[in-house]
Amino acid sequence: MRRIGKLAVPAFLALALAACTSGPPEPTSWPDITFTNLRPIEFDVAEIKIVTPYREPIERPHVGEQFPVSPSRAARNWAEDRLRAVGRRGTLTVRILESGAVEEVLESSGGLKGMLTWEQSEKYTVVIAMEIKALDPVGPRAATATARTRKSTTVREDATLEQRDQIWYVLTKDTMADFDAAMERQIRTTLGGFLK
Repeated sequence: MRRIGKLAVPAFLALALAACTSGPPEPTSWPDITFTNLRPIEFDVAEIKIVTPYREPIERPHVGEQFPVSPSRAARNWAEDRLRAVGRRGTLTVRILESGAVEEVLESSGGLKGMLTWEQSEKYTVVIAMEIKALDPVGPRAATATARTRKSTTVREDATLEQRDQIWYVLTKDTMADFDAAMERQIRTTLGGFLK
C-alpha cells in the first residue's frame, strides 16, 4: 500500500463531508473504441474467422479488464470493423495473440522530496498483437501478416478514479491507433495478393 502523506487526511475528510451532502458523483460513460470511421480493408476471401487464443489473466499486475474499454474488446472491434470478406472462396483467419494491460508499481523517491511532491506512482503498458492469415484452397496459396504494438504511460499518485479511467481509455485508444497503422502496412506488404 502506498503512503498517505501530503495533506491526505484533510483532503479525505473534505471529500467525506462532500459525499455526505451531495451524494456520489455519476460515473462517466466511456464510448466504445471502434473503427467504423475508417474504410474497411477488403479481402478476396469468402469468410473471416476471428479466434482469440489469448485470455488476459484477471489478477494483478494484469489490469486490462478494469479499463473503461478493455484492450481485448478494442482488438476484437478492430478485426470486426476493419476487415471485410468480399470474395467467393478462401478464408481469412485472425488470431488475437495478445491484448492486455500490465501495471507496474513505481518506486517512491522517499525522504523530504517524496513527502512534498506528487510522484508518478504506477506505469501501465498495453500490448496488442495479432496475426492475419489468408488461405485460398485453389492453387493453393497462403500469406500471413503480423503486427505487435506496445505503448506505456504513467499515473500520478494523486489521480482520482475518473482521471485514472481517462488515462487508461486514452492509452488503449492510442495503442490501437498505432496498431491499426502498423497492421495495415503489413497487410499491404504481405497480403497484397488477397486484397480487392
